[in-house]
Amino acid sequence: MLIFAFYSVVVTLGILSMGFQLLASRLLNPHFGSSIIVWAWLISTFLAAFSLGSMVGGWISNLAPAQRNRGQLIGAALAVLTLALTAAFGRTLLGQIELAFPAMSTALLVSCLGLFFLPVTALSSFGPQCVQFLATRGTPPGKASGIVYGASTLGNIAGVMLTAFVLIPHFRVSTLLYVWLAVAVASLAGLVRLLRPPTSA
Repeated sequence: MLIFAFYSVVVTLGILSMGFQLLASRLLNPHFGSSIIVWAWLISTFLAAFSLGSMVGGWISNLAPAQRNRGQLIGAALAVLTLALTAAFGRTLLGQIELAFPAMSTALLVSCLGLFFLPVTALSSFGPQCVQFLATRGTPPGKASGIVYGASTLGNIAGVMLTAFVLIPHFRVSTLLYVWLAVAVASLAGLVRLLRPPTSA
C-alpha cells in the first residue's frame, strides 16, 4: 500500500509538471501569442527549472533527517505558494509585464521566470528525494533512479495528453490552475509524509 501511494504521487507530480507547461502556454497566449519564440522561452524555462530542481533535490537528499524534512517542507510550501500566485494573479501580472517591457523577449523572460520557474523547480526537487526513498529501502540506486524517472516521465506524457485533449477544451485555464493547486497540495502533503524516515513516522 505504501509503495502504491508512493508511485501514485510520483506519477501525479509528473502530470502536474508537464500539464502545467501547457496551461502556461494558454496563459501566455492572449499577451504574447503562441509563436516559436514563446515556446522557446517556455520550454527553456521549464528545462532550467527541471535542472535546478534536480540539483537542489539531490542536495536535500543528503542532509541529516531533520534538515531533510525541513527542506522538503520548504520545497512543498514554495511549490504551493507559487502555484497559488500564478492561479490568483497570473493574468493580472502578465498584463502589467506586457506594458512594462515593450521588448517581447524581455517580457517573456520576466513572465516565465516570475510565474513558472519557481513552482516547477520546487516540484522537480522531489525527484532525487524519491530516488533516495527507494534506495534506502533496498532498491539499487541505478534501478531506483530508472524507476522513479521512468514513472515520472509516464506522468509527463499523461499530463500532456490529459491537459491538451481533455481538460483545456472543456475548462477555463483559470479553473484548471486552481485544480493544479489543489492536486499539488494533496500530493505534496502525502509525499512529504511518505519521505519521512521510519524513525520519525
